[in-house]
Amino acid sequence: MDRLPLPNNNSAFADRLLSMAWAYPPKDEYRVVLLYFTPRALTNQGDALLAMAGIIRRLSIEMKSSFFQGIPVAAFNTFLVFHSHHCLLRRRKGFPGYSWCGWIGPVIFYNPREENQWLSDKTWIIWYERRPPGSTILVWDILANEAFPVADMNFLGYRQRSPFGDRHALKFPTSRTAPTQEHYFERSFPTYPILQFWTLAVYLSISDFQVFHALAIIRDRFGKRCGRIWMDGFEETTFFESKSPLEFIILSERGKEYKAMDSNFRDDKDIEEVYQSRETSRDYNVMLLEWNEGIAERRGLGIMYKEAVERSFTPEPVWKEVFLA
Repeated sequence: MDRLPLPNNNSAFADRLLSMAWAYPPKDEYRVVLLYFTPRALTNQGDALLAMAGIIRRLSIEMKSSFFQGIPVAAFNTFLVFHSHHCLLRRRKGFPGYSWCGWIGPVIFYNPREENQWLSDKTWIIWYERRPPGSTILVWDILANEAFPVADMNFLGYRQRSPFGDRHALKFPTSRTAPTQEHYFERSFPTYPILQFWTLAVYLSISDFQVFHALAIIRDRFGKRCGRIWMDGFEETTFFESKSPLEFIILSERGKEYKAMDSNFRDDKDIEEVYQSRETSRDYNVMLLEWNEGIAERRGLGIMYKEAVERSFTPEPVWKEVFLA
């Protein structure tokens, strides 16, 4: 999908948006809609999802997938991977930070080619939603979505998952995916559902801040540059002032993609030769987390070289359960 120019403010916005988006397949149509919708200035920030309700309802029918917090559940991994589009993102209260609706500002989404294959081969997280007082249910349950045409590859969605264990020779198991049912939270539960899941966490540092673009370089424990991070809510938190290693969780492996999020990443002069020379290297989509009394918040979305897992600070990489608000 090519990038489209952001629209000017005018009364014909909705008609233009829909006429342009309908020229795309449903899976790309939503990306186009959000590319144009997220830069809009809302009078009431609480209307972020309400304003999209009609489009989401129609797309839900076309995609044969329900939506959860503004994300189509049949392709949940894809729509978690987004970052700011030439603008700083600010937190929108009352909505989850793992979704686009939790941020004020234009966003752009990861857009892999052969997306169904990517979901099967490059993702492993089993997503659960948790609501108070503590019940958990699968975000995507193919058995509960009888209308989803599993055999028709024209429809975007999970068919199977590739376990994480075949990606690294780690000295600990990475097979657990079931959620912990009995869990005490030290803080009050958000007004919206949180995500609960297991994945690999690594500990790295960031430097070389580009304040106006909220960009920074990810560094391993040897000080080598190993990735790039788009920081969220940069002006609203003191989190980035920390000198300690930061926690990154691995969301998915990157695959063949359209030139969208990282067209210059491989040729970035800021990436150390120790990583550039590895032609077999694969990249990961990673999320930077800040924990607050047992519940994590997203603080950025980045791209990291696979080999950086083995160059983590102490504590070393760990397979852990995440509660994400």
